Amino acid sequence: MSNAAIKEAGVWLESAQRTIEQGDPESLIVATAQAIHAIIKANDALSLKFLNTRAKRHDDAISLFMRLVRENKIPQEEARNRDTLTIAVNEKSKYDYTGQPISKRDAQRMVLNAIKFVSFARKYI
Repeated sequence: MSNAAIKEAGVWLESAQRTIEQGDPESLIVATAQAIHAIIKANDALSLKFLNTRAKRHDDAISLFMRLVRENKIPQEEARNRDTLTIAVNEKSKYDYTGQPISKRDAQRMVLNAIKFVSFARKYI
């Protein structure tokens, strides 16, 4: 299951990277939402692999991530990735449900965060 989840994270990420290139306001919103999905799905892959569970609610993703760190399933120095996950979870509804406008710079930052987070997760899957 963790392999399927990390593959899905990669698909979300690839889609975000293609979509952001369009550059129009709607594409920036969609690319941001896709990047957020990639981050959350990559976290699901980690928790599935090491804890045999996934977050039932997006808010639970952060506590599962910290459990991975506490139980030394992922190295302590990787705890810094919690910030990326926290931002993604906190901003998910803003872009996924309400379609709040986002600047190109901020959308690019979210896609870059997703690239880094998915890469980090792949390292441990």
